[in-house]
Amino acid sequence: MMALWSTKPLPVSVFLMALLLSGCGTAASDASTGKSENTPETLAQAQALWSDKGIVDYQITVQQSCFCPADLRQPVRVTVADGKLVDVTGLEQSIQDPGQLDVERLTVPGLFRFIERAEQGEVHRLTVDYDPRYGFPVYIDYDGHQMIADDEYQYELSDFQRGVGH
Repeated sequence: MMALWSTKPLPVSVFLMALLLSGCGTAASDASTGKSENTPETLAQAQALWSDKGIVDYQITVQQSCFCPADLRQPVRVTVADGKLVDVTGLEQSIQDPGQLDVERLTVPGLFRFIERAEQGEVHRLTVDYDPRYGFPVYIDYDGHQMIADDEYQYELSDFQRGVGH
């Protein structure tokens, strides 16, 4: 006969987790995704939000992960003025060959175009999270082909400052 109750005490962490989850209801699932109700879910929604804000001057930090030189994988501070890229500064070291940068993928509109092309193609994986306030992508995970080892890119955008660019 199988015992329905165990005399062995549960670890405190299991008890606390059960207690935490029992009182959370749907709020736990919302909190676990890190998304608010207004977070854009599609590229079109994100582009509309960004466009509605009319942002042409900004600074943002872009962290790129790729099969590329180390100086291109560091966080870079990007400055855009009047919608044009005016400065890219490596935050850990100088960028050895700025000509290797894909400058389109350093601006918000450029990243929107990258996402759009990826969505129109047959990519192995594309995951994008958008900023709930401004609509810019905060995280992009791209893998063009499952069998190609060096075509993956991840982008993380942070430290957005609107109106800074002149």
